[in-house]
This record gives sequence, structure tokens and C-alpha cells, in this order.
Amino acid sequence: MRGTGFTGERLHEGAELFRVDLARHKAAYRFAAERAASARVLDLGCGSGYGTAELAKAASSAIGVDRVSPDSSACRGVARYVRSDLNHLSLAPACFDLIVSFQVIEHLRDPTEYLKGIGRLLAAGGTALITTPNRLTSDGENPYHVHEYLADELAECLSGHFHKVEMRGVGASPPVARYLDARLRHIRRITRLDPLRLRRRIPRGLAEWLFARFAVLVRRGIQAGEGLPEVSWRDFPIGPVDDACIDLLAICREPIPPSTA
Repeated sequence: MRGTGFTGERLHEGAELFRVDLARHKAAYRFAAERAASARVLDLGCGSGYGTAELAKAASSAIGVDRVSPDSSACRGVARYVRSDLNHLSLAPACFDLIVSFQVIEHLRDPTEYLKGIGRLLAAGGTALITTPNRLTSDGENPYHVHEYLADELAECLSGHFHKVEMRGVGASPPVARYLDARLRHIRRITRLDPLRLRRRIPRGLAEWLFARFAVLVRRGIQAGEGLPEVSWRDFPIGPVDDACIDLLAICREPIPPSTA
């Protein structure tokens, strides 16, 4: 299966300009991999598939689902991939011990069916891990994100679908924090050219096309100036949630049956 073209939102293994972004996402996958031993794992919204491939090394089985095909490099291992709309999954109920869905919920105007689907697919005693950007630290410029969450808001949303919700936060090491500060400065230099915020009114397709180009431009600017830091997943520690975390991570257990949700 072939991957899709660069969008600025979907990350691809080996993309040098986006290595910090990749490490950020891999921190969540590493957290999940520690809980995936011998588990039946579903990666819901797997993107280019590199995370599913990593989970498959520990899991008894791993399936990645997205509406586009994964990169060919992700298909060389034992992970399996399914193309599907996340709200219309034709998978057997209660068949996954671990469901991960990283950086997906912010793309949904109404996550109700998506969360019901996760609950339906989760086996008894299973765990769902959900990440999303922290609205307090987000630059707010991604046109693919239709709703970004505060920690309490996300916890409340998820508590309508799971009896147990534990909130964590993804932090940033000093090198990552400096990179994020530089990225925000570059973004603000660009957005100052649009004081009337016309970018919010243009057709979505054009907004997404511009976002992809500016995502590259911003990172090239950092590379030429401050330089891109050498980082790994360890530069994104996961701990208690607070206002400074860059991502929210929710650990969800015990789905509420649809009739009572």
C-alpha cells in the first residue's frame, strides 16, 4: 500500500525536518508499547503506520486503521492495516486488549461515535490510550484540528464513555522547549502577515495546502537559524498533567455501555 503525499499533518518515518515532531509522537507509542506485550492492539488513526509497526514488535497482533494507506516501509513487518472511516469500523466487538488513538480526537467535530466505537471494540479489562494537543500550549494554527482540548474538558468528554479516565501530560525537555519557542516565533512572523485572519475564511483545501508549505518553511527557518535539536522519545517525558504539557494523554478503562452513555 502506498502512502499519501505530504500534508504537514501526517508524519512520515525518516522525515529529517520533522524529526522533533516524530519523536513527540513516538513518546506516546513507547508508552503504549510498554503495555502491549502479548496484547491484541488496535492503532486507530494510524497515519503513515510507523507507530503500528512499532507496537507489533511487542503485541500478539497489531492492526492499524486509517482512511489512507500507510507508507510502504510500515508494511514490511507483521502489522496489518485496514483502510476505513473511524466512525464506521467493521471489526468484531470486544476483540482488542489495547486501543491507541494518538492525535485523532482533535480532528473530530463530534467524537461521540468515535468514542463509542473504541468502547465497543475494547475487550473486558482492556485499556484505551488517547492523546491530543494541549490547547494551552498549542499554536492554534493547524487547519486539520477542528477542536483542541483543555485537560479538564477532555477528561469530562471521555468520562461520558468510560468509567475510569486517568489524565497524564506529555512534557518537553529543555532542547525541545527551545525548539518549540523558535517554532512559535517563526509561525507568528508568518501569521502577522495576515492581521485580518483571512486564513480562517479561505476554502479548507487551500488552507491545508498552505499549511503543508508553511510547515516546511517554518522548520527550514529553524534549521537555518537555531538548528534542529537532536532528540528522541525520551525528550518527551510523560507524567502528571499540568498547564505546561504539550500533549494530553488519557488512559481509559471500563467502557460505559451505549445504552447508558
